[in-house]
Amino acid sequence: MKIILFFLTLIQLTWGADATIEVVKGVAGLSPLAIEDASAQSNDMGRKFTKMLAADMNVVSLFTVDESYAMAPLDSLSPSPVHKDAQYLLRYRLSDDGSGGVKADIKLLQNGNELFFKTYLLKQSEMLVFLSHAIAFDINGKMGGSPIDWIKRKVLFIRLTSPRHSEIVASDYTLSYQKVILTGGMYGFAKWGNKEQTDLYYTSLSDFKPTIYKMNLLSGKKEKLISSDGMAVCSDVSEDGQRLLLTLAPNGQPDIYMYDLSSRNKTRITDYSGIDVNGQFMGDGSIAFVSNRLGYPNIFSTRPGSTAVTPLVYQGKNNSSLSSYKNFLVYKARENSATFSGNTFNLHLLSLKSGNIKRLTASGENDYPRFSPDGEAILYIKQDGSRSSIGVIRFGLNKSFAFPLKSGRIQSIDW
Repeated sequence: MKIILFFLTLIQLTWGADATIEVVKGVAGLSPLAIEDASAQSNDMGRKFTKMLAADMNVVSLFTVDESYAMAPLDSLSPSPVHKDAQYLLRYRLSDDGSGGVKADIKLLQNGNELFFKTYLLKQSEMLVFLSHAIAFDINGKMGGSPIDWIKRKVLFIRLTSPRHSEIVASDYTLSYQKVILTGGMYGFAKWGNKEQTDLYYTSLSDFKPTIYKMNLLSGKKEKLISSDGMAVCSDVSEDGQRLLLTLAPNGQPDIYMYDLSSRNKTRITDYSGIDVNGQFMGDGSIAFVSNRLGYPNIFSTRPGSTAVTPLVYQGKNNSSLSSYKNFLVYKARENSATFSGNTFNLHLLSLKSGNIKRLTASGENDYPRFSPDGEAILYIKQDGSRSSIGVIRFGLNKSFAFPLKSGRIQSIDW
C-alpha cells in the first residue's frame, strides 16, 4: 500500500466536470462564425446544443465563435439580426426521430452560400454531445483543418467517490457526458485496451492483492490478468493491442514488465532497488518510464533485453507523469519548491529527435498528460488555485482549452 501511495503522489487529484470552455489562446484573425437554432421551437435542448457546438467549434480553432443564442429558419440565407456581422453561419434543426433518438439537419453557410449540409441520426439522446463532436469533426474536414479524430473518442477516467470507493467512468472529452462502467469497489489506473474502445484494463484494489483486470464493454465480461503484492498497474498498451506495459512489485519495489497477451508471459524490463513506474512505448522500440534512481522522479528510457538506462530529461528536479507518441514525450515538471506557497507543475513537450523542450502550460498544477492516439492533442488535469479543470492542448496550433470540473475526484485519465 505504501508503494501505491507513493505512485499516487505523482498524480495530482482533481475534481469532476462540465463542458464550459474556459480558455482559448490565439484566436485573432479568424473568421467570425455564429450558431443558430432552426428547430421548431426554442427549448432547453436547443440552448444546450448551441453551447456544445460553440465549445467544439472553439476547439476546432478555425473561427471566432459568437456564442449568443438565436433562432433562424434552416433555409434562410441571411443571419438573424444579432448575428448580422457573422461571415459563417452554422445552423442546426433538432427533431425527434420517432424512436427515442434525435435527428439533426446541419447546414454551414458562408456569406449566404451553402458550403455543407448533412443529416445526422443519434439513437440515444443522452449522448447529444457526441453529435456535436461529429458535426465539428465534419466541418473541420470540410474546411481543411488539422486532423481532430480524437474529438469523437471517449475518455476513460477513475472517479474517487469516498474513502476506499471509486468508479470507472466513460465520458466525452469535455466530460459533459458521463456513464459509469464499474462501481462498488476501489479501482485505479484505467486504460483503453484497443483502438475501438471496446476493451479496457484497470486495477482492482479491493482484492487481497492489487490485481489487473481486462473488461469488454460489449459483453461486460471481466478477466483477471495478473496480481502483485505491492502494486499492479497497466500503464500502456502497444499499438496493435497485443502487449502491455505493467508496473508490478512482487518483491516490494515496483519495476516495469512487458506482458504478452497471446502467450500470457511477462518479461521484466527494469530491475532497480528503487521506484520504476509508468512505462510508455516509444516509436523507436524503446520504453520510457519514471524512476527515482537520481534521488528524485525523472524520465528515463531503456530497451527490452538491455540493462542500459538513459536519462531523457536533463532539466528540473521533479519530472514525472508522462505520456508518449512516437518520438515525442509530454511530462509534468515541478517549476519551484516553495515552502509556504503552492508548487507550480507545468507540462513540457520533448522531441527526442532534436532534444528541444517546449513548455505547454504557464501556471498552476498541471498533471496526468495523455497524448491522443493520433498525437494531435494532449488531455490533462489542471488545478489552478481553487479551480479545477480538464485541459486540452492542441500544441501544433499553440492553443489550449480548459473545461471546469465540479463533482467527484479524478485519479487518472485515458483516451
